[in-house]
Amino acid sequence: MNRINFGSSKPIIGMVHLNPYKSRDNLLEDVLKDVEHLADGGVNALLYENWGSLSEGRVPIENVRTYIPILIREASKICDLPYGVNILPLGYEAALDIVGVSEAKFVQVDTFVDDLVGMHSGRRLKVHPTDIIEYREKLGLEDIALLTNIQSKHYRTLPVNKKLETSALQAIKNGSDGLIVTGKLTGMKTPKSKLLRVRKVCGDVPVFIGSGLSAENVGKLLPYADGAIVGTSLKKDGITDNEVDEARVRQLMSLVHRLY
Repeated sequence: MNRINFGSSKPIIGMVHLNPYKSRDNLLEDVLKDVEHLADGGVNALLYENWGSLSEGRVPIENVRTYIPILIREASKICDLPYGVNILPLGYEAALDIVGVSEAKFVQVDTFVDDLVGMHSGRRLKVHPTDIIEYREKLGLEDIALLTNIQSKHYRTLPVNKKLETSALQAIKNGSDGLIVTGKLTGMKTPKSKLLRVRKVCGDVPVFIGSGLSAENVGKLLPYADGAIVGTSLKKDGITDNEVDEARVRQLMSLVHRLY
């Protein structure tokens, strides 16, 4: 990717899930523990995300711009890995605002060129890609990488017959710096077939596995991607809401290093 160097040919980005139902002090404690375990376990980068949507928890979305930077600043005292931000459900402005007051290197957005509807919630998720690009330019953050999901997990793409390749090509044309391909749900394995389809049309734009990479399938999936964002499989007992299990992190990274 031309905007960021993860220091690895196959970077593994560890998820730092911010639990909206914790008090600020307890959340900070959890974040510091997770960051320490991810860093000591050997991941190449971090991604901070308001898992569960802070807008529906104790911290209203309007406070995210000040709250999350506090967590990141404290975590950065114990870890110097590159990191990015994703604000759910489509808080690209808040994410970029946070980047502007931190040293984040990238943002992730759950949709960029797709019209989505939640599989269970019915929530509509749609944005014009130029809105994101122009907001990044407005803040003077052109060097910040934009990682974009295509036909994202937890949502159905409209129209239902839209091809994955079409989404990939649209995302690239509109300025995506990296494509994220996912399974249907958090923690669900990203199908190899989807990775192959996207790789055929993406040129030199990197493709990331966005869900379900684990020690059990890393040898089968990572060869077809340029990196991965990993959360659930690195948690205790493989449960998304649990704390990061450093032993799981070390196991995965050992296998990655053995392969590459």
